[in-house]
Amino acid sequence: MVSLSSLATVLLLSSTTLAVEGVTIYHKDDLIVSTCKTMLGKAAVLFNATTDKAGYCNRKNQQALGSMATCLKMSKNEQAVDTFITLCAKYNLTAEQFMASYNNASNFLVKNVTANPTYKKGKLFYYPVQIPAKTLKGAFDSNIGRYYNYNRANYYGWVLLAYWFALILLAGACRLVKFIAPKFVQSLNGKVTNLYRKYISLPALVKEKRVAHGAIFKVFEFIIPSRLETIQIFVYFILTLAFNVANFHHDSPNSIWTVQSAEIGRKIADRSGVMVLYLIPQLILFGGRNNFTRWISGWSYARFNVIHHWMGRIVMILIIVHAVGMTFNGKGIGKYDSRNKKPYVRWGYVSTVAGCLMCFHSMAILRKTRYELFVLSHNVLAVVFIMGAWLHIENDEFEQFTIAATAVWAFDKVMRLARMAWFGVQTADVQLIANETLKVRVPKPSRWKPYPLCHAYIYFFRASCFWQSHPFTVVYSTVDQNEISFFIKVKGGMSNSLYQYLSNQPDQRASIKCSVEGPYGSQEPLQHYESLVFFAGGNGIPGLFASALEFALKNTNQKVKLYWTIRHWKSMEWFYTEFLSLKDTNIEAVVYVSRYDTKLDEDFIEKFQPELSSSSSEKDLDAKNSQDHVARLMESLSFVDFRSGRPNIEEVVQQEISETSRSMAVIACGHDQFVDATRKAVVNNLPVGKRVDLIDTMEVW
Repeated sequence: MVSLSSLATVLLLSSTTLAVEGVTIYHKDDLIVSTCKTMLGKAAVLFNATTDKAGYCNRKNQQALGSMATCLKMSKNEQAVDTFITLCAKYNLTAEQFMASYNNASNFLVKNVTANPTYKKGKLFYYPVQIPAKTLKGAFDSNIGRYYNYNRANYYGWVLLAYWFALILLAGACRLVKFIAPKFVQSLNGKVTNLYRKYISLPALVKEKRVAHGAIFKVFEFIIPSRLETIQIFVYFILTLAFNVANFHHDSPNSIWTVQSAEIGRKIADRSGVMVLYLIPQLILFGGRNNFTRWISGWSYARFNVIHHWMGRIVMILIIVHAVGMTFNGKGIGKYDSRNKKPYVRWGYVSTVAGCLMCFHSMAILRKTRYELFVLSHNVLAVVFIMGAWLHIENDEFEQFTIAATAVWAFDKVMRLARMAWFGVQTADVQLIANETLKVRVPKPSRWKPYPLCHAYIYFFRASCFWQSHPFTVVYSTVDQNEISFFIKVKGGMSNSLYQYLSNQPDQRASIKCSVEGPYGSQEPLQHYESLVFFAGGNGIPGLFASALEFALKNTNQKVKLYWTIRHWKSMEWFYTEFLSLKDTNIEAVVYVSRYDTKLDEDFIEKFQPELSSSSSEKDLDAKNSQDHVARLMESLSFVDFRSGRPNIEEVVQQEISETSRSMAVIACGHDQFVDATRKAVVNNLPVGKRVDLIDTMEVW
């Protein structure tokens, strides 16, 4: 998949580059020439456009050439003169001929054309024309002001486009240093470094909420960016705001708009409309699974998801500003009603409504409760949004941006299909365990390589859920290299559909055709830390367990500690076999059971009778059957430290730091409050002289 991903990335970058290269940048000398042509054309008919292709370049048509020479000289811009002569080079016009025509015309100039007795409307006029100085200056200012506004929109769009890419490249450089010079990174553990990490890069925005959602009136939930993400988004917002309020002024007299509100409205609309075109491809890129900038930066999907949400809001604000500006312009020039009858305007409305609906239905409450509906509707609305934007701007030579946006969107979909094809269709063994968790074992092709802390999307080919895909941590077998596992908490949607199906199957088990899309997620240089401490809560154990076991089996000198917090003993049922593999490893496993006094179901003993009694003789088997099932479980897992209650994460982190001499990585996954509490504990206890890094593996979807 590496070569395929690289090729697709090159194609994607090429399409985006071509979109930027297709942008027109206006120059003052060109605008002066075009303004002279426009103003002279309004003043009189100086040549027959049908028979005289040379037009103002015609040396034999002195009234046309002389009028143009006079206009250009009045601009006091010699570059405009040079530009005109260059344009006329194919008609063999020289600088000497231009000046001769200018000098000749100065003797016959007509300033008030309509007052000349030879003037007839629509007929050729045989005298050189001079536009009044004040009128001409107003025309120059009007055109330069209008088209320089487009230039600014393009420049500002480039800056906003480059802003995130610059941060991504910076993050990529830092990430590269972590891999090639780990000791140098770990040496950055002094007071200055810790101050930055404690107050900027590591903490939540306020208090300790980062993974846990914020809520307004306990109904409208939202993702809270981290402090660093907030700073990055705030700077981006300020840049966008500044770029949309700067350099607007009224040009008077104005040869284009006689009403000031029409002029300012159009300039604001053009600025915001062009700028937003730059943001749309990047907006789509950041929201996709196959976002190549994730490979560069190492940022999590959760971070890009936060950026995607805020960028989407900014995009919609700019689109609404564009619509309001065009409304003022249309009413100012009397074209509001006629414009609204045109298809391109109506498609603009369709795109705007689709974008607003995407912002509205992307609220966390819908994503959490109706995820499949959210994904389906989001994709449909995205298609309508891009299509509407494309039809809205296709006559304005801006369609290269919608082509780039379509390429980015298609890139993600094609790559997802390619990843599924790479994995192939396999038959998964799916079992419902403890009536709360689905254990999925999938054969994998040898070419498909998972890595620590990666996740993948699994598709079950059943009529009730074949179109759905959900992300789960990949647990790769240390026994069978040709198999991976997923542990799925039964909730709603796909997991509930499988729950209903398996509940009626023998042993609550079935074989189901499936495919896997992935792996996704950034790799971390965990092998360079002196100690690794994994904090798992509930169903957050699979990925951390697999990673801890992999590093332990490499027989390194690393200290590996695994903490798992569960609510009741039932959770041990669906992960019991995996915990057995910890025997004879150097992993220090600690399991906290908050409801320690709860009983273990008897059927658990029946399922794992061989494991629980393999070391016992038949003589004492009856005695063991009389023991409490929890006691028997603890005996079979004697290498695991079982503790009652919930851990004080702050104290645990302090203890682990005190036992580390050089560097430690804290890896966390679990329910929201658990991960946030781990983050807070690390932030509050950054030691001077030791490097302690936090790796938050929670992905907020």
